[in-house]
Amino acid sequence: MKKDVFFKRMKMYGISCCISYTVASLILSALNIGSTLMESNVWLSNLQLLLVCLVIAVLMLITDTIRDPEGPTSQVTPGYFLVGILDVAVPVLGMGGFLFGWFDVFTVQIIYPICILLVVYFAVFAMFYINKKNIEKELNRRISKRKEVIKNDEQDN
Repeated sequence: MKKDVFFKRMKMYGISCCISYTVASLILSALNIGSTLMESNVWLSNLQLLLVCLVIAVLMLITDTIRDPEGPTSQVTPGYFLVGILDVAVPVLGMGGFLFGWFDVFTVQIIYPICILLVVYFAVFAMFYINKKNIEKELNRRISKRKEVIKNDEQDN
């Protein structure tokens, strides 16, 4: 595996960790208005949430590297989504449910974290997808502009 591909992935998953932490925090804050969805120690809960997001980012980096060692492909398949959701579900349910005790894994309470993790997963995916499309659009614009300059130079000669 090339170093630049690995570091590019590390940067991408570092950013995704920050985005997912922010989105999850906003969702939990909105759901926690007037109730106690998470324990009362907000500082500890935030650190736990950050740790879960970091574990998710590392897990996604590992599975992404195993799946596509030479670099990311532009194909998004159902398998890609399934692996990504599993990368998120295992730390959220394992660490959040069993280790940190945010919710009871064996009751109907499991619906809330599953819905939250799906919303966060697709929100982060959408942000990266939109960014990728904007970069592609800008690159295509620059290529078209460059081709136009080359064409004009050829006509002048």
